[in-house]
Amino acid sequence: MARSQRSAKSKNQRGLLARPLDALVFLIPLIVFYEVTSLFQHQDRVIAFDLMRRFFELFGQAGMWAPALGVIAILVATHVASGEKWSVRWGRVGLMYVEAAALAVPLLILNWTIPLTAAGPVAPPLLDKIALGIGAGIYEELIFRLLLISLVMMIGVDLLRLTRTSVTVAAILLSSAAFAAHHHYPVGTEPFTLMPFVFRTIAGVYLATIFWYRGYGPAAGCHAAYNVALACLGNVTY
Repeated sequence: MARSQRSAKSKNQRGLLARPLDALVFLIPLIVFYEVTSLFQHQDRVIAFDLMRRFFELFGQAGMWAPALGVIAILVATHVASGEKWSVRWGRVGLMYVEAAALAVPLLILNWTIPLTAAGPVAPPLLDKIALGIGAGIYEELIFRLLLISLVMMIGVDLLRLTRTSVTVAAILLSSAAFAAHHHYPVGTEPFTLMPFVFRTIAGVYLATIFWYRGYGPAAGCHAAYNVALACLGNVTY
């Protein structure tokens, strides 16, 4: 009896995760919007996007679309590994947009509590800010949540045989600190200041928690929705 209850509980927990195929369909319009809009931008791309592009350059794949294709390939491979059917649950895809907007609200409240300083004296056009915000949501969540947390879990649990709970906490904290740090020199463009770093670390923990319980799609959507809201409110930095 106890064993069957544990099995049912485990199945319910897995059911909380957004299916990779649904997440891919959810993210495709955002990816296309970022990539197409970026063709007409006169400023740098998202840092995480450039990190991915440099990674692909190591294998001779330096095309502009390589990071976007990388996102698609990872989600397709994850769906194949999950053994799920190849059918899109359109209702869940639609609800993911609502979910992303709702999950962004706590981040906006946190931003008003610990405000960030504008990155520069000249604000880019609104469309550029929206595109950069969406791109940041897609590629930062891919690197610092999907890839980094998965890597830490693989090393800590599968290789070192540490307890899953302790490795999970360590993975969330490490990914959140790395996410905050990459905005500053030498990787990012901002000089280090304490309050933005603290804010982004806390935001990283929040986004990592969403990723852990709901998956990459909702986490990326929440991040993108938050950035778009800030852009529309006139905030330059994320």
